[in-house]
Amino acid sequence: MEMMKIDNRMKRVVSVAAAALAVFAASAKEFALPRAEFAKYHLQITGRKAPAGAVRFEIDPKVSVTGKDAYRIRSEGEGVRITGSNLRSVHYGLYDFLERRGGCRWFWDGDVVPKKKKIDYSALDVFEEAQFEYRGIRYFAHRGLTRFQAEHWGPEDWKKEIDWCLKRRLNVFMLRIGQDDLFQRAFPDVVSYPDASVDMPGHGKGYDNRTLFWSLEYRGKLRRELQNYAFERGLMVPEDFGTMTHWYSRTPKEFLDKKNPSFLPQATQDYSEKSGRVWDIRDDKWVDEYWKLTTAAVRDFGRPGPGLLHTIGLGERMCYRKRADNLKLKRLALDKFIKRAERDYPDSKVLIAGWDFYYTWFPNEVQELVKTLDPKRVIIWDYEGDATRDERPEMKGKKNNFTKWGLVGRFPYTFSVFLAYESALDIRANYPLIEERQKIVQNDPFCAGYILWPEASHTDTLLLSYFTENAWRKGGAGIESVLPVFCRDRYGEDAGRMQGLWERVSKLSTLLDWSHNYFQLTLRHSRYHNPKRRINIYNNPAKWRSRKIADSLRCTPDIFRELAALDWKKTPFIERDAIDLARTSADRLIIAAHARLLKAYHDWKAGTASADDVRRYAGAFTALNDAIVEVFALHTDYSLAESYDRLDAIEKIRNPNFAKVLVENATCAYCASHQYEAAEYWYKPAAHDFADDIVRRVTAGDRSRLGPYEGFETYRDKRLYAKPLSEMRPSLARTQENYVRVMNALADAAEIVVK
Repeated sequence: MEMMKIDNRMKRVVSVAAAALAVFAASAKEFALPRAEFAKYHLQITGRKAPAGAVRFEIDPKVSVTGKDAYRIRSEGEGVRITGSNLRSVHYGLYDFLERRGGCRWFWDGDVVPKKKKIDYSALDVFEEAQFEYRGIRYFAHRGLTRFQAEHWGPEDWKKEIDWCLKRRLNVFMLRIGQDDLFQRAFPDVVSYPDASVDMPGHGKGYDNRTLFWSLEYRGKLRRELQNYAFERGLMVPEDFGTMTHWYSRTPKEFLDKKNPSFLPQATQDYSEKSGRVWDIRDDKWVDEYWKLTTAAVRDFGRPGPGLLHTIGLGERMCYRKRADNLKLKRLALDKFIKRAERDYPDSKVLIAGWDFYYTWFPNEVQELVKTLDPKRVIIWDYEGDATRDERPEMKGKKNNFTKWGLVGRFPYTFSVFLAYESALDIRANYPLIEERQKIVQNDPFCAGYILWPEASHTDTLLLSYFTENAWRKGGAGIESVLPVFCRDRYGEDAGRMQGLWERVSKLSTLLDWSHNYFQLTLRHSRYHNPKRRINIYNNPAKWRSRKIADSLRCTPDIFRELAALDWKKTPFIERDAIDLARTSADRLIIAAHARLLKAYHDWKAGTASADDVRRYAGAFTALNDAIVEVFALHTDYSLAESYDRLDAIEKIRNPNFAKVLVENATCAYCASHQYEAAEYWYKPAAHDFADDIVRRVTAGDRSRLGPYEGFETYRDKRLYAKPLSEMRPSLARTQENYVRVMNALADAAEIVVK
């Protein structure tokens, strides 16, 4: 009997020990990633391996007061314990500790990791909790320059980006670059994998040309890899559902030929190709077919019972001329798919994009929809919180944005910064407007998230820090408090000089909002040659934030002189940001120079200006166009040829025609922007011919009416599209000497324009 008792006690001991070992094994596996991350940075900071057990991790949901992401950092013995409310919060705590005691700082384009003899673990008791449940970022589908276009990024780019999301305490990211190989996964007996060595059958023009640069097999593998990388760190990735057909997610020709879907009616020519039209979801057969795409995405890329499902509804579609009919169909589509989501993924939140509300709904119509939605399951995922163009003619002066939809204080929604369309690749954040609207949501318990949802990534490095700080921090941080910290952390001893530059350029940046750039607002559209339109923009530009552009730009000569004084190659941060500051300032200045030239020309026609005045402004206009091309040439971020090289280095480009496709994608009417090749072979010669024509007129005494200059598209077709990309790559040496010369050339021309 005694032996049996001993045997039972031994069994219990063995059982408890086994359970403890199992817990230890699970814990070791669960926290392997943060342990490895700490070891990596400890070695970088101190030059030595991390002592065993210096940082201990645990997950305890009770650390959160509100149920949102939270963590605590406490000194414990000779080390610290980091407790997170969930796995991602453990990572947040680790990166916070590395900031506080390691001196590290995190930016999208690199870390700042100082050297120290040791890391101090003592006297820490830190508690942090998010103010918003969802802090998200979206990556979109345009192509062109690698820095700005997520479709260009390979595995290492994505790992770096996802790590940055964690370092800045984001918890949601969404990849919208098309459907990858979803059709092949959802309909394997219908749709085969296309040959990546040839152009896409039935491809369109411009951004509609979705010809592959990597195979869909590789794209599917990459998407699975990057989403798993995010999931392993506790991030959330919304899966798309609904009528997913769009310009970037075309229906394959094989599906159209074999399935022969019927389509919804269409009252406009937008997305008129069959591959871009929406299947007729009035018939549940086509609802089911769309749903197979979502099912395949969840099964192969997501998680069983995905936490977040996202739909654009019938985004931007005008199916009927009558508003009532159009609205009825849009509500029907949302209703059908929300019911599918509830049926198959009852524990998931449904995110309804606000984009279509902004463009094709009236505020009272959104209010009526919201009344029918379940606030426990649905969030209005709005991403136009910084919209300035929220008045449409049919609205008769009334605003249409998230504040008018019956959401604030009533129904779950998100606040956002959209920042810019694809053509706006420079510094664009409108902090006064963002902060004005941010006050509305700051203490609203129904505001569930703060998100960044632009068409291009990494355009405004300061805005990225501002956004991530405000997405986490209770009470909101104004730009006046974010900017000094940003400059201190990013530039070190050069912080003061760089802060002064950012302060002035940020004010210039808001002269434009979501769209347009210097070429589009001078030579790209003939309507901007209308003398009244141009002169009014120069003298009293209401659309330029109600400031006189000449007054706003009076600081530009000093900006360029101060940029010229920088040790440009001192750090990669200064090297990149100096170019961003210069091109943004030059962009706005060229618009003013064009207006100033036209004003001088019309003054000459009226007898109130001399021919020499006109020649002086023509020279300044062409000098600025010449100089901004060299600004682009000075950095690898702006070359399409160098972006092509990066694509090819990540995964071999099989299609010999893709270099031409890339140029057409990037320089179509919607996307053309700060690409070196476009500026050198399209914008610059067009600017010279325009200025030369005006000088010829004043020299000859020709007072006939100007252009409309409709022929400027021929520069693109004959000089840009006809030339191999490999022959257009920048050749300017990226030296301090050339950098200083270009900045001084900008300053010299600026002085003429702003006098």
